[in-house]
Amino acid sequence: MTQSKLQSKVVPATCGMCYIGCGIKVQVEDGVVVNIEGNKDNPQNRGMMCAKGKAGMMNLYNPNRVKVPLKRTNPRKGLGEDPGWVEISWQEAIDTIVAQLERIRDDPKKLWIYCWEPGGDQHFWLKALGSAFGTPHVNQAASPSCGKVVHPVEYFSGGGFHQQPDVHYANYCILVGTQFGVAARGAFNHNLLDMADARARGMKLVVIDPVGAYAGSKANEWIPIRPGTDAALANSMLHVLLNELGIYDAPFLKSKTNAPYLVGADGRYVRDAASNKPLVYDAADGKVKTHDDPSLGDPAISGSFDAQGQQGRPAFELLRDHVTKYAPEATEKITTIPAATVRRIAREFGEAARIGETITIDGVELPFRPACVDWAKGTQGHKHGFHNCWPLKVLNIVVGAVNVPGGILSTAAAGKHPHHWWPEGGTDGMLEDGGHMFHQPHPKAYPGRKPSIPKRMDVGELFPLATHYHPLLPVTVENPSAWGLDYGLEVLLHSPANFILSSFGDIKKVEHLYQSLRFMAGFAVEINETTLFDDIVLPYPSYLERYDFNTGSAQHNLNACGQHDFHWQVRHPVVEPPPGVRYSQEVTIEIADRLGILGDFYRLINHTYVMKDDYALKPGKRYAVAEVMDRQARSWFGEEHGLDWFRENGVITLSRDIEEAYIGPSLKARVPIYLEHLSLKGEQLKAVLGEMGLDWDLSSDYKPLSEWMPCPSYGALQKGEYDLIAVHFKFPFVYGAFGSENPWIDELCEATGAYRILLNESVAKAKGISDGDEVWLESPVRKVRALAKLTQCIHPETVGVGGHFGHWSPAMPVSHGKGVSFNSLLPTDLDHIDLISTAVDHCVEVKVYK
Repeated sequence: MTQSKLQSKVVPATCGMCYIGCGIKVQVEDGVVVNIEGNKDNPQNRGMMCAKGKAGMMNLYNPNRVKVPLKRTNPRKGLGEDPGWVEISWQEAIDTIVAQLERIRDDPKKLWIYCWEPGGDQHFWLKALGSAFGTPHVNQAASPSCGKVVHPVEYFSGGGFHQQPDVHYANYCILVGTQFGVAARGAFNHNLLDMADARARGMKLVVIDPVGAYAGSKANEWIPIRPGTDAALANSMLHVLLNELGIYDAPFLKSKTNAPYLVGADGRYVRDAASNKPLVYDAADGKVKTHDDPSLGDPAISGSFDAQGQQGRPAFELLRDHVTKYAPEATEKITTIPAATVRRIAREFGEAARIGETITIDGVELPFRPACVDWAKGTQGHKHGFHNCWPLKVLNIVVGAVNVPGGILSTAAAGKHPHHWWPEGGTDGMLEDGGHMFHQPHPKAYPGRKPSIPKRMDVGELFPLATHYHPLLPVTVENPSAWGLDYGLEVLLHSPANFILSSFGDIKKVEHLYQSLRFMAGFAVEINETTLFDDIVLPYPSYLERYDFNTGSAQHNLNACGQHDFHWQVRHPVVEPPPGVRYSQEVTIEIADRLGILGDFYRLINHTYVMKDDYALKPGKRYAVAEVMDRQARSWFGEEHGLDWFRENGVITLSRDIEEAYIGPSLKARVPIYLEHLSLKGEQLKAVLGEMGLDWDLSSDYKPLSEWMPCPSYGALQKGEYDLIAVHFKFPFVYGAFGSENPWIDELCEATGAYRILLNESVAKAKGISDGDEVWLESPVRKVRALAKLTQCIHPETVGVGGHFGHWSPAMPVSHGKGVSFNSLLPTDLDHIDLISTAVDHCVEVKVYK
């Protein structure tokens, strides 16, 4: 008897363990995945892999995966309720979902779509389904803090989706509340290598963070800061640069920002009576002119001038005056960073920017500003998150280090291939429209929307500068009539993310929100805490079993910046999905068709994916997902690069020129240092709130220049009510991943102490707490058990809670009962939500005791 020959193959594919989308090569033997390696030909990760990606096949063969549609039999819903699942057919599952959608067809705003899944197409496909149905309640974002500020700010101050240090040329890089290039962020594996190269050639890395985590361990200098005081630090550095050292890029400020715009006593621009354009004073000939006057020679950025009967001062002069109150001696009491340290890093940063120098790359001469400040989630998640971040961006702007070599770059802001997208100027000559590779722009934060009485359940109309508003839902659902709402959300369709633990705060309020819904259905990889509230569960194929044209954010909005080739990959199955699992795109098409909205759904898909002419999806036909992928690929890359080409080759690369890499010099728009439009939006919002009988304190948030404003936790410590502030931080092997139920990732978490909370060693010992002790961690809304890990690498007033843990779902036995769910510790009300960005305050006062 002869043994059959082993059928072995290596398939180029795309990782889906997080939202980045690295290139991989998957070894398959007799239809079974046995190994995953990085693809050296893929410019995203250049052959490298993180632990999440290496462990991906363990998710594929998870014995607790959802492989057939399920129906709830227990009508009661709650944190401890057993849904009583029974298996059903796909026909019954889709019949039930369609019937529920038909029930609210005449009032489509009762549908809530939660589509966050940026590592796959379902992110855009569910959004298109909701929009075609007619609901405004389509949530693309998952986090209650991440992206809340950086995305709207970047669109009007850089032109793209996010920001990223140009570590190819930077000599001095400050990371504030982020672990870019070390443990987190988009294009992670790519930036990891670039950061290592930069440090090896001598770039100084300064990390300012309450937690000296992975980034702190790689830094030349870690500076602990009291949580929520970043604005005080940034304003203090601005004071040192502008008023003590006189270091700023005057030519850049004059020509590329609103620094010369004249501002009246009311804080608003002085405008030309005829054109309504902002005025500037031209020191070259002593005349007042509009900002875009072609004869403008030397716009003044200091002084006071008569402009058409009004006294006006340049915005830059106002900024310089504003930050004088933030002398390092004053901010030391706020941030706990010594005044001498603030002065030193401000001087080092300013000198490293090499203002006035240029560099020639590929024959093109460009400004050279090899210093930058980067910030992300840690600075955004605060009661006044917008203003906690904005001065950090201004630090880059005043030295001209924006979208030029060595400075802070804007991700995915512009491109010439496979189609053209580019940021554009607009109102008052300012940058208004950010670049979008997919035709899915964020709501504008400049000039913003006009506030109005809400019709949305998340009251997004009251947040005219925010890009998403879902953190308000647990607040408004408690009493909709208080917000002028006479209805409630009734049906939720969602992607496979775990929104109950990842998207909100106070878990009891989130429970109430989900209990208020009459029907929930969603795709699921496993039965997580969100799925426990579902009425219908649809199995979701593994990334090794499915098709996606959008395979991760590192391709289209969080890609590597600077001199890198454009790349694209199309996900295709490495192995076939189990018999009970369908492709989610085909399920969505069937639902849209049965609802009679297939034409509108296709129109939105065609627009989003830039599918034109013969490649566009045509009404009246249900397409197989493979045909959709083939049409999309050929539409973008030509007839010779269809789905079969990507099956064989994995990834396509296209060269990018210097103009695409560094858009600053060619950008035909100004970026702000003074946010004049905040005053107008504040006035408009105050009028709407008055009409509604609501009294919000807008006096400090809706101002053109940022003040440091304390979070509630800061006040709680000052009053002695609590003695510590809990903050969240990230692990590179957990961040942004479908890895909580992965046994290999669990081993890493156990071995590294990731499930434990971090306590300052001296503080813990004073409390009688030893390393490894079980303790109580108590916030104003939740009290949980935790294991303590003592370290010197954390601010003494801080508790560090890492990762995405605290699972209780019975169907997640690997991660069940391990670690702490940080978000569930967070109070969720207007006192803990940023009135500009809707970020939930992520520094919460706590007590830790045995």
